[in-house]
Amino acid sequence: MNIGILCMATGRYICFWEEFYKSAKEFLFPNHNVHFFIYTDAPKISFEDSKDVTKLFAQSSKWPISVCDKFAILLSGKKFYKDFDYLFHFNINMKFIAPIGDEILPGKDNGYLCACEWLNHKLKGVVDNFPYERNPDSLAYIPKGQGKHYFMSGVHGARTKEYLSMCAEIEDNIRRDFKNGIIAIWHDESHFNKYMLDKNPLIIPSEYAIPENWKIKGYRKNRKGLLLDKKHWKYGGHSYLRGISDKKITPVKYWISKLFNVKY
Repeated sequence: MNIGILCMATGRYICFWEEFYKSAKEFLFPNHNVHFFIYTDAPKISFEDSKDVTKLFAQSSKWPISVCDKFAILLSGKKFYKDFDYLFHFNINMKFIAPIGDEILPGKDNGYLCACEWLNHKLKGVVDNFPYERNPDSLAYIPKGQGKHYFMSGVHGARTKEYLSMCAEIEDNIRRDFKNGIIAIWHDESHFNKYMLDKNPLIIPSEYAIPENWKIKGYRKNRKGLLLDKKHWKYGGHSYLRGISDKKITPVKYWISKLFNVKY
């Protein structure tokens, strides 16, 4: 089976690409033909000459426009996906640490869609406290009393036909919101959750994409994928990665931010 892995590394986020690629090569769908599509504006990247890598251009933009553009960018390369059975998107700060395979391939019962729950919201279990978009003027709106899961938009997949249909609908809704001066509370993720509201996706366990510094009892031993800490000083910190600041966070400020919940 041919599986396309879609990832975005525009601007300074390219720093995650090498670790993403190496760990995915080792652990991601080992029994299938895997090909990587990386969207970036970096002039040169590691492994770009590899047969299993296709480098596609995507222009970096300031946050939060950069995340709102996600589905438009993923859709822009659709002509390259025609020979692939499934497509999966993972945030570029993912690091795979254990085999991930057929168990996350969705079938007919799931509408050929899959999505991953955010562990922190899953454990709370109070649906009305999920951070859905509550503005009724937004196309991402989910009213109180509806919904069962809160999904991350950084990990999802589908059969290629269904994936492209999903991307097109979400992208259209985001653009229509823009025209009305609306940006959903959690940007692309809000629209992704609205899209999944009336679907029955295969739910990827939270252990497949869990922040590296979370030490929640009962989940640490079974982790298969880590979301690397974008706030960490070795990556420059959130503000630096997003282009909000040209100064990298120092190790001292990083640890102060962790210990005292101070934002830099």
